Amino acid sequence: MEAWELKAAIEAVLIGVNRPVSVRALAEALDGDERTIEDALRELEADLSAADRGVQVRHRANGIRLEVKPQFADRIGRAIPEWAPKPISSQALETLAIIAMKQPVTIADINAIRGVESVGTLQTLRNRKLVARTAQLGPHREKYWRTTPLFLETFNLASLNDLYQEGRLEEVFPSVYSAKLGEEEEVERADDPAEKPLSPATLEASDPALGGPEEEPF
Repeated sequence: MEAWELKAAIEAVLIGVNRPVSVRALAEALDGDERTIEDALRELEADLSAADRGVQVRHRANGIRLEVKPQFADRIGRAIPEWAPKPISSQALETLAIIAMKQPVTIADINAIRGVESVGTLQTLRNRKLVARTAQLGPHREKYWRTTPLFLETFNLASLNDLYQEGRLEEVFPSVYSAKLGEEEEVERADDPAEKPLSPATLEASDPALGGPEEEPF
């Protein structure tokens, strides 16, 4: 396959599957070796970086994909309203920040950090496929939560390590970022009438490690 043809074939595959694809999978699909595929990807990436192109090559945690350039993203929502991104509330962002920075983490841990019941917020994040349960269970069979590959894609992160690059936390979680979250500094929080503050007794009752019932499965 000629170099130009390979580059076009890679572009076609990435458009067709509309999800991250590994270099190995591309090599198998296009009957090439991984080094040749990587060279062609670099050329394609350079081509698409031109101002008159609307998509770009992005390297994600689980592969490479083509994505709309940020300056054109809102046009898709205008053309197809149901595809318009739904905003994430400050409460959900706060919960997501805790999970991202402390994962794997239990609902009891999240409640203790936030000081409010977070089951509903966690369910919202799960419905949006930004978080998921791990296969791991705690010593009292409590469930642990982690972020998903879609979380990385949504916030333009190649990996969780990107969160710890200078200024990245503030960019991803601008409304809830706390530089000392890892040192148990209280996270700034907007009041939400749907989220009830937890008393010490309620916190204890919700934590299996303190003798309370296991959290509800969902």
